Amino acid sequence: MKGLKLGKITVKAVLLTITIVMAVLMLMSAWGGVVDPNTSTLFSMLTLGMPIVLIVNLVILVMWLLLFRWRYALIPLVAVLLSWGPISTVCPLNVFAKNYDVDSTFKVMSYNVANFDYTNQDKPSKPMRHILDQDADLVLMQEGSQERNYLTVPNVIGMRDEIIQKYPYRSSGYRDLVILSKYPYTVVSDSAFETNPNHDGGVYAKAFDIEMSGGRQLRVISLHLRSIGMDRSDKDLYTDLTRREVNVNNRNNLQRIKHSLYDKLGRAFVRHAEEAHIIRTLIDNGPANVIVCGDFNEAPSSYCYRTLRGDDLSDAFQDCGCGFTYTFNANRMYFKIDHILYRGAMEAVDWSIAKVPDSDHYPQMATFIWK
Repeated sequence: MKGLKLGKITVKAVLLTITIVMAVLMLMSAWGGVVDPNTSTLFSMLTLGMPIVLIVNLVILVMWLLLFRWRYALIPLVAVLLSWGPISTVCPLNVFAKNYDVDSTFKVMSYNVANFDYTNQDKPSKPMRHILDQDADLVLMQEGSQERNYLTVPNVIGMRDEIIQKYPYRSSGYRDLVILSKYPYTVVSDSAFETNPNHDGGVYAKAFDIEMSGGRQLRVISLHLRSIGMDRSDKDLYTDLTRREVNVNNRNNLQRIKHSLYDKLGRAFVRHAEEAHIIRTLIDNGPANVIVCGDFNEAPSSYCYRTLRGDDLSDAFQDCGCGFTYTFNANRMYFKIDHILYRGAMEAVDWSIAKVPDSDHYPQMATFIWK
């Protein structure tokens, strides 16, 4: 009897310890983005895992409630409530659709098209087919023109006439970036904002001042921040980890994880912080109406995301989305690293993604109305 009582106390102590640890991780992962990666990259790492940490805390909360341990249930509850601001960027709860006049809207699509799947050139490009079918007013593509004009890609060239007819204003590509527009635009020149001429996986970003209907001026900044730099062996290691096929107690495996994943992620976070400050300058010096979209290679609530968003930009997903989602879909790395931010005399009334094959990213579409 005494042993049974001791066992219950031990189990309770273990569960309480796990509860406290997970509550602390909830706060660290939610607010890790306020810490500059140059100071510590650990907090940036934790922001990637915030959805999982949130789910674990909610499970723990339900467990204590079912056990009628109200005071213990307060621990995860308080942690979640204190983290609600960052949580709402990862898991917004917009249950009801917004009412709006469709005729007064304009749509913006942001899409990393992964070179239109250049390994499969004998079939029409599904990413480009999706773009044309959705008929957005503005399309900002990343990885659309790295080696050549996208209109000459074999699986795109069959849609060339349709592209030209639907989008009279378009670019042939700014290294990595392409714009398709139904409205005239001018390219914003900024020496600190130019692409990396060596194409080493560096930052790609470009701003366009667009003359919208009614004479409204809109600056759209399309960006593709620096890749994490993971090679095939790194991705295989991550896949094995998620399958539990790597023994983390093995010293060699721990060294591989540290060098391949932790170190590369840490360097990427530091670079993203630098790139975000450069781009933020263009936002600050821009007009009132601004949309910032693209492949950030960073999760919501990260330092880079917070820097770019600042205090003046809204997130279309946070305003219109509901629940967890992800935009990157390869190698079991299911993260939302593509975003659409905005400010000015406009309001996001709808946001969606589509699970289109032949790219490691899903396209995101935001619908706006002018206020």
